[in-house]
Amino acid sequence: MHSEIVKFVEENTKVDPVSQLTYGSGPRGSPRLRRALAGFLNGKFSPLEPVNDDDIIVMAGVTPVIDALAWALCDEGEGIIIPQPYYTAFATDIPGRARGVIIPASFQNIEGYKGFDAVFDADINVQSLGNALSDAESKGIKATAVMLVNPHNPLGRCYTPSAIKAIASFCQAHNLHLISDEIYAQSIYSNPNATDAVPFTSALALDLPIDAQNLHVAYGASKDFCANGLRLGMLHTRNKGLMGAIASNAMLGWPPYLVQDIWAAMLEDTKYTDNFLKKNQELLAESYKLVTDFLTEQGVGYFRNSNAGMFLWIDLRRHLTGQKEGELPELRVAKLGPEDLAKYLAGEQKIWDALGANKILLAMGSAFATEELGWFRLTFSASRPALEVGLERLKKVFRELL
Repeated sequence: MHSEIVKFVEENTKVDPVSQLTYGSGPRGSPRLRRALAGFLNGKFSPLEPVNDDDIIVMAGVTPVIDALAWALCDEGEGIIIPQPYYTAFATDIPGRARGVIIPASFQNIEGYKGFDAVFDADINVQSLGNALSDAESKGIKATAVMLVNPHNPLGRCYTPSAIKAIASFCQAHNLHLISDEIYAQSIYSNPNATDAVPFTSALALDLPIDAQNLHVAYGASKDFCANGLRLGMLHTRNKGLMGAIASNAMLGWPPYLVQDIWAAMLEDTKYTDNFLKKNQELLAESYKLVTDFLTEQGVGYFRNSNAGMFLWIDLRRHLTGQKEGELPELRVAKLGPEDLAKYLAGEQKIWDALGANKILLAMGSAFATEELGWFRLTFSASRPALEVGLERLKKVFRELL
């Protein structure tokens, strides 16, 4: 989709010295982009209450948004609860500057857990979050928030409205903030085989049982708009105190107004945006089918209920264990002894090294705090020629590993 953006930028971007080459109206974001974002959220996220541009702050990507939230909501040593597995970069976003703590919410010791689909179950989520909160308290760690990534990264599935409501109710009961990272909101594609997958529902679209002051939604240009290099993200919050705290730090790295105007121009052209997102979703569906057909041919399993994002959670346990036949063992981290854990982590590294030697980059499951070893994240949003080359190389690696 990069060629689509290049064409749009060349035809629609011009320098306005008055607004783009000065301090403008400060670090909270250009009024133009905040208005455009409010319109986009109102049109695409179906908010229960209309989004106001005054409730939006623009930052240099969602990474700075998460960092700013951790800085504002956590004192040093306090934590944010995140369900496992979770996006690898949170390991730097939260502790890096704020010295916050990630409190992992585990699922596998909960009765009724039957695989990664349970990560999206309302009741199991409440139990998982409760266990994480109790465990943190026993260690003297105060939790201040729960963070969801919806659609999920790395599982590529959307939370149901009932699950989001249950999680919000848990937050309200324990006086916790709820952060909803919705950066993949418009990267939803058709997967006929995902029988339990649901469409994306924003936290803004629901009548949640939580104080509106404690709900915060993050979004950015890098995923749905295929534009990581724009370095643009936003936070929506109705908490004026939190907005002020974050704005006071935003001056340390606010993005240029010229760059903000590029995204604003795209969002203002609703016909272009609708067509762009539709085409991107169609391409994601095509790439998903190409990759899953390949994996089936290679006898490689994967999490089948994905319908969002640009990646697959693939099962390389047989390449980790060397087991060619029979049922694959469950490599649950919590149940592995120290020697087995070290052995399988070394095996995971061996797979990663073999991939790298063939110029392929798949992300190791352990980097996502996975509770089951042997899983890797495969991103399939490359161009068709690059994807086909990558799959041929991956086939070679599979042959080498067995």
